[in-house]
Amino acid sequence: MDKVISVTSLNYYVKSLLEEDFNLADIAVEGEISNFVNHYKSGHYYLALKDEKSLIKTVMFSAYNKKLNFVPENGMKVIVRGRVSLYERDGTYQLYATDMFQSGIGLQHLAFEKLKEKLFKEGLFDESRKKALPPYPFSVGVATSATGAALQDIISVTQRRFPCAKLVVAPCGVQGENSKQSIINAIKKLDGIDEVEVIIIARGGGSKEDMWVFNDEDIARTAAACRKPTVSAVGHEIDWTILDYICDKRAATPTAAAEIVFPDVRTLLFQIMKYEESISRNVKDKTERYTETLEYIRNSKGFNNVKILCSKSSDNLENYYKFLNQTIIQKIDKEKQNLVYLADKIDNNNPLASLKKGYALVFKDDKPVKADDKIKKNDRILVRTHLQELSCVVESTKTVRKKGTE
Repeated sequence: MDKVISVTSLNYYVKSLLEEDFNLADIAVEGEISNFVNHYKSGHYYLALKDEKSLIKTVMFSAYNKKLNFVPENGMKVIVRGRVSLYERDGTYQLYATDMFQSGIGLQHLAFEKLKEKLFKEGLFDESRKKALPPYPFSVGVATSATGAALQDIISVTQRRFPCAKLVVAPCGVQGENSKQSIINAIKKLDGIDEVEVIIIARGGGSKEDMWVFNDEDIARTAAACRKPTVSAVGHEIDWTILDYICDKRAATPTAAAEIVFPDVRTLLFQIMKYEESISRNVKDKTERYTETLEYIRNSKGFNNVKILCSKSSDNLENYYKFLNQTIIQKIDKEKQNLVYLADKIDNNNPLASLKKGYALVFKDDKPVKADDKIKKNDRILVRTHLQELSCVVESTKTVRKKGTE
């Protein structure tokens, strides 16, 4: 006969066996709630989780159940995640819950949490691996549906904020399992185009089910492997997808993504004006300093002594004076030339300069009308001048031929 041990020792031993079992340390169990009690003092949940043949006692401490977005009820089918151990006082083994999901969405959410935890441990969410966005991107890739509202929102913001930029669109499906490979192919295609500086991955919102494809592990790893900075714009303010955690920047909507990526041309023009003022002020200050220096030299005792000593060599003295004066003039002229060059560059690159001269821009269907575009009677057009935007309907059209043509 083996040695005799106490009940407490036995329970402690069995508890240690359960807690050392790796398979029981993090387990998900599905069943129906019965005997549910919400303890009025501690706030702990006590319940039994059962199926057709068995049940297991379960406890969920208040620190964990406060995170639930629903209130458990008897008869509710749920998935409980937690660890298995033994309650020594009563000698009963039970499930200690850390999370609980309603069946159906529970399995999906559990898969989401496991993948999130897996990628987090790999360091794919670390801020240290996030790439910075370029300040002035002139070519931006967009992976989204070619017919969705997301693309139109991004185009609209681009035209308003940074019209000199080019959008490279890689059309793809954005909903359902069949869209997975389409999204992966679009991301890889854009990442392989040298001129593309940033990649926006977007869709125009929807339900959790609609956006679930963006929780796919293969899509996440494809985005993580991109050489170019990535911006997720799945279109949901509150819920985050796995892609949101992976990408270098996350935007709540496609519109917000475009606003993050593109600078505002109006702000840039204001900055250019400030630079122009600063350059002009610097030129003026330098001119005044050089003039003061010249006057100081001319009036200094040393300079007068030099004139006396060189009285017999007045021609040389005059040459020295001309040399100093010419050097100062050359420096001033150089600064002025730089100012003129920068001013011309500013004017040439100002996309709105032509409007100030009295010209106007004509848009049809949010696109600029070119010389060879056809406009018909009753078409709706937008005419933009320097100070106004005019919404017009074409009453008639007339073909204008250049002089000398038939």
